[in-house]
Amino acid sequence: MSRKSRNFIKNSHYHIFNRCNNKEAILKNSSEKNIFKHLLYEYIKETDIRLIAFCIMDNHFHLILKTGKQPNEISKYMQKVVTSFAMQVNRKYQRVGHIFQGRYNANLLYWKKDLLRAKEYIKQNPVVEGLVKKPSEYPWSKY
Repeated sequence: MSRKSRNFIKNSHYHIFNRCNNKEAILKNSSEKNIFKHLLYEYIKETDIRLIAFCIMDNHFHLILKTGKQPNEISKYMQKVVTSFAMQVNRKYQRVGHIFQGRYNANLLYWKKDLLRAKEYIKQNPVVEGLVKKPSEYPWSKY
């Protein structure tokens, strides 16, 4: 059975996030984080979506994306990013299957306060997890 397609709204912000299967730390080394970060920037060029913020953690990621005139490009963008990432990591570690736990979550950030709260959450995620003392010390985030 196919999934119900999402209807994203033009010129709107979304908090996109997902976790690795079984809470595994697939993104644990800088190599995997850099691959994922590269893919985020590589495929965004093909869209009118803006990458506002991101944080790549060991077993999950957070993004804030702003849609443009073609808001449903988010679906194609995310499919390309996660599929390309899975193919590269699976090839590298001689594994098969999905990397991420189901379909990504996409929450509309309707109000400005929602956007600010999501950006702060992304910014503080590595600090809260005890990886760094200051958000600026974490190299796999943008806010």
